[in-house]
Amino acid sequence: FIWQYLWGPVVADAAGQPVVHEGIRAVSGYNPVNTVTYLAAVGYSLPGIRAYLDHLDVSFDARLAYGFAPIIVAGGAMRALEDIGVLGDYAVLFITPTIYFVVAVVAVIALGVGAVARDRGVASVPAAIAAVGVVWAVGAVGWAFWYGATNPEPLRLWVPVATTGIALGITGLYYWGAGAVKGVPLRHPLFLLAVFGQMWDGAQNLIGVTFLGYSPKLVVTNLVYQATGFSGSTFVLKLLVTGGIVWYLADAKAEMNHTWWWLMTFFLGAIGLPMGVRGSLRMMLGV
Repeated sequence: FIWQYLWGPVVADAAGQPVVHEGIRAVSGYNPVNTVTYLAAVGYSLPGIRAYLDHLDVSFDARLAYGFAPIIVAGGAMRALEDIGVLGDYAVLFITPTIYFVVAVVAVIALGVGAVARDRGVASVPAAIAAVGVVWAVGAVGWAFWYGATNPEPLRLWVPVATTGIALGITGLYYWGAGAVKGVPLRHPLFLLAVFGQMWDGAQNLIGVTFLGYSPKLVVTNLVYQATGFSGSTFVLKLLVTGGIVWYLADAKAEMNHTWWWLMTFFLGAIGLPMGVRGSLRMMLGV
């Protein structure tokens, strides 16, 4: 059971083809079992994350969320590098779910570095975390562009431009529309990050399915696509679901524990952002 639904898909993804172990065949990609398992692991980890941040006396604000953004971008870029097959024996570290642990370890280390930098008066916690993430993200994204520049296949530079542009456009429309709603703090910077991250993922799905012959990778979005046959189904679904969750979180902000509110809002953007990066880079490189 573990081989077929959990570990086998990781090995198959690294191998680039279905694999068989003791007569049991495993294929790469998401399935209902590993999807539920990963979501459960995220939910189970939240109290530990909160306790760690409390121990470091870290402020839960928008600056901290944006400080983490480069690390999330780097994770998505590393996943794209695994897709194109340049990581060699280290590929298995950057496949679901192991990549989550790798990124989590880097984030935990960056938090520790940030706390030390703050205590010594060198830099703020968000700035130190962002510095760690920027170095990793620039290296990973730069590697992807270098690979594309030295590969005979032409780069589809229009793909990241289009996906980023769509995400920015929707986020701008959201910001404009949120200004018309009175009494609900819909323009909070964390909501802007959440909307942008989810819409970037939705945009890469829209571009890939509509123009490049891709199909949605996640179980739920693929089921919706198969049921509707509409290439923009993932984009519309993410738009509606994200809007609903943001409205709920904005409405509940005054009543919820601030730490839990911050974690829930941050994770909304953190789930979409790396997928937008990965999909945009993959399609740009023709993988």
